[in-house]
Amino acid sequence: MIITTTLDGGFANSTTVDFPVWDKIGAVVRLTYGIGIYGAMAVAGRVICSVTGIDSSGGFDPSLDALLAGLGYATPPIMALLFILDDEVVKLSPHARAIRDVEDEELRGFFFGMSPWQFILIVAASSIGEELFYRVAVQGALSDIFLKGTQLMTDSRGMASLTGVLPPFVPFAQAFAAVITATLTGSLYFLAASPKDPTYIVAPVLRSRRDDFKKLLSAWYEKRQMKKIYSPLLEGVLAFYLGIEWVQTDNILAPMMTHGIYSTVILGHGLWKIHDHRRRLRRRIERLRSETADE
Repeated sequence: MIITTTLDGGFANSTTVDFPVWDKIGAVVRLTYGIGIYGAMAVAGRVICSVTGIDSSGGFDPSLDALLAGLGYATPPIMALLFILDDEVVKLSPHARAIRDVEDEELRGFFFGMSPWQFILIVAASSIGEELFYRVAVQGALSDIFLKGTQLMTDSRGMASLTGVLPPFVPFAQAFAAVITATLTGSLYFLAASPKDPTYIVAPVLRSRRDDFKKLLSAWYEKRQMKKIYSPLLEGVLAFYLGIEWVQTDNILAPMMTHGIYSTVILGHGLWKIHDHRRRLRRRIERLRSETADE
């Protein structure tokens, strides 16, 4: 449903009001909610591990090798996404623009207004909670089903063999578990965080520019559909990457480190750009007001 209104006035007399106190309260509420969700995911992962009889520690070992592996694995996705989010790339590629919109919407909707320690706390909680749930519990349980629950090593009639998707070998079964976990992660993210289409739109439109507005609306809707695709796709790709990392390192600390470093750099970079944009916008408004006062 589209509602259009005809407006002749401008924004010359409009003013912007900031509510830092409410921003801080909202940040605390979101922080509490996020930590609660990630804590619940960790508890749910522990329950799944107890039910399936697998190791709930995920091979956790605070070693230097795990820390270095986490840092090394974090570098490729960080470099790739920073390149995609670069301003020049975004100007040239609508797909990069859609990915940039996904990141900006998440930053403005959840992280904006948080202090540095709140930001670090929520990133740490997400890195621990998601890895314990998706990697240790879900992927670990699936790997256990494929390898042990079906006696895959001694009986060729294992689940992976029956599906005909992958041959009954340990690396392929573990990769298959990582693929299923990544698919589940993307699907859950699509259901929980994918942008919803609005019921109606209110926008100022001149009577002589209705056709132009329809074109703009069509382009906006296409971008929104692309955001629906890229939101779960990015989460799924990252989940698969972290799943393979866990298989390779056999230490859940490594993907936790990768997850934390990746989120800190990407989200921190995005927040810095948003703050920088707002700062430059405020300076421009102040300069215009000063020029208007002088005139």
